[in-house]
Amino acid sequence: MDEIGFQKLIYDQIPITEKMGLEVIEFKPLSVKILARLKPNLNHKCTAFGGSINSLMTVCGWAAVFINIKEIDPNSHIVIQRSNIEYFLPIDKDFTAECTIEEQAGIEKFLFTYKKYSRARLKLNVFCRDNDKILSKFEGQYVVFR
Repeated sequence: MDEIGFQKLIYDQIPITEKMGLEVIEFKPLSVKILARLKPNLNHKCTAFGGSINSLMTVCGWAAVFINIKEIDPNSHIVIQRSNIEYFLPIDKDFTAECTIEEQAGIEKFLFTYKKYSRARLKLNVFCRDNDKILSKFEGQYVVFR
């Protein structure tokens, strides 16, 4: 599945993503980037609403799990089990969440566990950045099961 196909899938399965103006920029097993438009996600201070930032980052992590598990088991289910987010700076323009998987061994262990037990967990970090400044950091633990 490519970026356009995945964007259509999330619009169909998670309708709020379309309302938020999400656009899938990169959709690869080791790197997922999703952009959100500021205008539909404004708060009363004319910056990005915290709930929108959280939603974008949750979907970005979910997408990273999706691209890694669906080739193994297209019928698997992915849910967020736990998350934590930190907001460092206000976001006053379109913003992008990025989930980069830097340790291939972690994905291999996750997939091995899933194949063996039909259930596995994966903890991922997602960042919103403006050049070299971190705007927000999200840590999510996702569970995949049959």
